[in-house]
Amino acid sequence: MISTKGFWSDLVRTLNTQYFDQLEAVKTALLVHVLLPVKRLLLALPWPWVVALVTLAGWQLGGRRLAALCLGLSLFLAMTGLWEQAMTTLYLCGVSVVIAGLIGVPLGILAAASDRAGRAIVLMIDTLQTLPSFVYLIPVVMLFRVGDFSAMIAVVLYALAPAVRYTAHGLRSVPPELIEAGQVCGCTRFQILTRIRLPSALPDMLLGLNQTIMLALSMLVITALVGTRDLGQEVYIALTRADTGAGLVAGLSIAAIAIIADRLIAAGAAGARARLGLTGEGHA
Repeated sequence: MISTKGFWSDLVRTLNTQYFDQLEAVKTALLVHVLLPVKRLLLALPWPWVVALVTLAGWQLGGRRLAALCLGLSLFLAMTGLWEQAMTTLYLCGVSVVIAGLIGVPLGILAAASDRAGRAIVLMIDTLQTLPSFVYLIPVVMLFRVGDFSAMIAVVLYALAPAVRYTAHGLRSVPPELIEAGQVCGCTRFQILTRIRLPSALPDMLLGLNQTIMLALSMLVITALVGTRDLGQEVYIALTRADTGAGLVAGLSIAAIAIIADRLIAAGAAGARARLGLTGEGHA
């Protein structure tokens, strides 16, 4: 029998024994300076303020219909008795999506700039995208144990692919005449990237952000197995107790967050396309 399972087990064991202090330092720094402050902030916000801010965002981006949708869904979250779990879900998803974006956008830029790098990056994200969800938890828990940090790492790995793909696609789709105009004006490659290509690719990048959020929310139900206290945990508890009502309410609450994020970002992407004068519809 030929198998690589021994290699991977030895690798995780080696990382645990030789780099435990470094891994623990990274975990502690992110927990203390990023995860816990964001969590405390969201849990401390009064729910009427959050509902008002979400409704206002809907009004600004999509008008009265979107504002009404955001108001109804956010009030549903407030009335279910799962507001604290919903804010925990929002914090874990939000931090994970930001980190996935900070990693995915530079990788997408690199993939669009170099064919060789693009092939390697596509192979990596294809592998990440096709791995079963539970597989992400195994090495993460072995290295960082259970908790919000482990859940965040698993979510980032699972939700990384759309940020890379949509960024690369958006940069490749920039009209050549815009790039030529920048070159004629004497712009450097960095100026063309930051002032022409990235602004033109913004609608596609926003749709990539949309998909990243959707994948992050779907992964949070799986990460409930490593000790998170969010809506995913409520779904898991309802499953173990065969409590159909509680499970459906928690699932609908996750769906409400996903719909609000989807509609707001889609409206923002449509507005960006209109401001840039781009034609064609993106795929959400």
